Amino acid sequence: MPSTLAFLVLIPALCWVICTDLLYRRIHNTLVLTLIALWVALPVMALLGQGPWAAFGHGEIMHELTGSLTGAVIVLLVGYGLFSLGQVGAGDVKLMAVMCLWIDCDDLMAFLIITALSGGMLALALPLLTLMENTCARGWLKVGRRYPQLNIPVPTVLTPDRQQGIPYGLAIASGAFYTLLFPIHS
Repeated sequence: MPSTLAFLVLIPALCWVICTDLLYRRIHNTLVLTLIALWVALPVMALLGQGPWAAFGHGEIMHELTGSLTGAVIVLLVGYGLFSLGQVGAGDVKLMAVMCLWIDCDDLMAFLIITALSGGMLALALPLLTLMENTCARGWLKVGRRYPQLNIPVPTVLTPDRQQGIPYGLAIASGAFYTLLFPIHS
């Protein structure tokens, strides 16, 4: 379903994810819940003859719903197992599941593979990624000092309790961007 609505909703949301995950190693629940609420509105809008699914018949809507929900549930279950083992963050799992809702169900496997490959590339480039994180965080800190009324918190990448590992929101965003821009089934 790479529709205009998906682009309007997901592109800014994923840019926000990249920034917050890179600087704070956090993917906010508010963003995830907002994306879920907007996705739930799609079939409701279709029933009213509005939105990107309006031209779909009931069979096509059910195909999208069941495919997307199945993918999201599987990702959530596998992700929960990985989270329980301390291998991935809870925000990453939730975001990945929500992206499965938004990505066309025929492109879910491509999304998962591209996300995994992006994560692998981030792991290989970890020293460069750390340098980029620190540079961005220092720049963000300068903005906060210049405009104290913004109350910008110190990025966690500059604090002693910095989390180790890969900010996987970047990989998820890369997989989603690629899948939205170059869908396999269009």
